[in-house]
Amino acid sequence: MTTTATTNELAPPAPESLLAARRFVQSCHPRTALRRLPGPGPEVSGEVYVKCEDETDIKSFKGRGALWLLACLETSEPGAGVITASTGNHGQGIAYAASRIGVRSVVVVPTGCSPLKMAKIRSLGAELRISGGDIGEANAAARLAADAEGLLYVEDGEDPALMAGAATVGWEILEDLPEVDTIVVPVGGGNLIAGIALIAKRLKPSVKIIGVQSEAAPAVTRSFEAGHLVELPSETFAGGLATPFPGQLAFRVIQDLVDDMCLVSEAELRREIRDSLVSRATLIEGAAAASFAGLRRYGGSWQSRCTVLIQTGANMSLPELEGVLAAESDATVAQAGED
Repeated sequence: MTTTATTNELAPPAPESLLAARRFVQSCHPRTALRRLPGPGPEVSGEVYVKCEDETDIKSFKGRGALWLLACLETSEPGAGVITASTGNHGQGIAYAASRIGVRSVVVVPTGCSPLKMAKIRSLGAELRISGGDIGEANAAARLAADAEGLLYVEDGEDPALMAGAATVGWEILEDLPEVDTIVVPVGGGNLIAGIALIAKRLKPSVKIIGVQSEAAPAVTRSFEAGHLVELPSETFAGGLATPFPGQLAFRVIQDLVDDMCLVSEAELRREIRDSLVSRATLIEGAAAASFAGLRRYGGSWQSRCTVLIQTGANMSLPELEGVLAAESDATVAQAGED
């Protein structure tokens, strides 16, 4: 047993599904804080707020979609369990939801995945397998295992229920801050930005949805610019941004509803991780840094009176953080020498 439908048969969640997901997630998932960002910088006009998805049980937004997905499957397809591939946070979300519902979960991660995220996946009760050099190869391994073991295969970016769960981030933003006119979203496979766009554009059609990727993993941005799916190397240190191609279902929504996609450098991501620690005493992971880096580089051109940055997660180990800070320190010293 693999997916319940092929990718070509899948459609984005309908309004009634978005509403059902909202009601369910509201009943079992904490509402995350929306906080004003102090002093975003002279290059940015207007107010800036941060949607703190790192303040959840698994320190990322991924539990939302996973809870709704497994709630939908609980009665229709209990089966032998679920299997998915992940660079970390999505796998944690599936493991977290499966443990709460009481079904078996298997998570396949590519070689080089964060040791911290792998440990957290195991601690949540999932069976962890390491296979492939990137998320694409890990997905292929998960599909094969699903067929061989009778598991339900779930692919992030290709599942309407995951998207409807992710859309609840957008619900909460528009309910708490109706005056928002720009929402900035870190983008990996595209599921989160697609879900937010689906609901935000329904509740407030004028709101701008902007995605941010790393220059070292630009597949969704290049696909957006080209108007069709593009596969490119993914070499970013930020696991949540590391994808060689967008999810096809997510990309269809991105094409229709997202206003712009932009790229930032790996150095800019590291700078924002450090700045978050220094200025806000807050640890964010590489993917979460993307929205802040996007604001710093492009915010002056957005002409936004009220901007929300999605702070997607905070799953970063001490060795990873030390590496980021050391690289940022070396870059600062090099820049000072050039000046």
